[in-house]
Amino acid sequence: MNSIVVDQHQEILNAGVNSQTNYLQLIERKMHRFLGDVQGTMRKMCLHIATSGGKRVRPLLVLNSGLIFSEVTNDLINTAVAAELIHMASLVHDDIIDKSELRRNKPSVNKLWGNQYGVLCGDYLYAKAFNILSKSSSSSSCLRIMVEAIENMCDGEIIQAENRFNSNMTSEIYYSQISKKTASLLASCCSCGAIIGGADDSHIESMYEYGINIGLAYQIIDDILDFCGDSKIMGKPQGEDLRQGIITLPVLLLLNQTMCQQDVRNILNKDKYTDQDIETINRYLIDYGAIEEAYKIAYAHIDTAKSLVDRFPSSPYKQFLLAHADKLKTRKS
Repeated sequence: MNSIVVDQHQEILNAGVNSQTNYLQLIERKMHRFLGDVQGTMRKMCLHIATSGGKRVRPLLVLNSGLIFSEVTNDLINTAVAAELIHMASLVHDDIIDKSELRRNKPSVNKLWGNQYGVLCGDYLYAKAFNILSKSSSSSSCLRIMVEAIENMCDGEIIQAENRFNSNMTSEIYYSQISKKTASLLASCCSCGAIIGGADDSHIESMYEYGINIGLAYQIIDDILDFCGDSKIMGKPQGEDLRQGIITLPVLLLLNQTMCQQDVRNILNKDKYTDQDIETINRYLIDYGAIEEAYKIAYAHIDTAKSLVDRFPSSPYKQFLLAHADKLKTRKS
């Protein structure tokens, strides 16, 4: 390790229980340093999205997945930063596609600078991430894995778009959609961290599967909260995804209930859902236990994720991954 990283690592070790916070601060400093080498409007756009909040889940997954197997290195920190830049790029492009004017209660990039600049900002963030990954000692593996994740994310978005208002939507299509759209990047973060940490193939595979399962759980719970979450906390009205024709697991589970199956299918056959349609679906979700069943499925993915990392030796980094999985069970937004 170079002297700067050694000093930062010693500071983190000295911090003890606050080490995650210190790692997060290190990632933030690195990210702003990487984004600080461009000028003008591009710099303003990049820094706007970088300072708009976010839990930095992806870089922390890279970091902790690697630290289970090795000490902190420049490659590990840089890959963590690259993962967040990829996530940021996807958010910028998503806001353009969805015509969203707010991101984390702040004006979106496309709202402030328009779609053309927004597309270029997202492209720049992807390019910056690739540049960082190409300089890693594990560049061939991690760059390939992250590029495959982006391919999957794009394909997942297309699958979702093609199946809007599709009354013949199936759980198989849904799982393919969320595996690619949400879980693939989280899985790639975990496997890249393990690769840089020097883990063997079986441990790398375990980390990848951990990421897949927490990604699936995250998205299923997100889809549940679309119906029963607090709209003020969620930042959108209840049933907003369904209004847009996005048919998710809770609704798919209703289609297995013979007592309401035809009513639900009649609603889904429409090309636009009314407030009464949304209220009917919400009532059926509670009355027929679809919300409860969807939570059970999400929790099963969480338990699977925990079992995959539970085999590793005890460490604060293993505990972070276990706690992160458990935290999904109390997610409100």
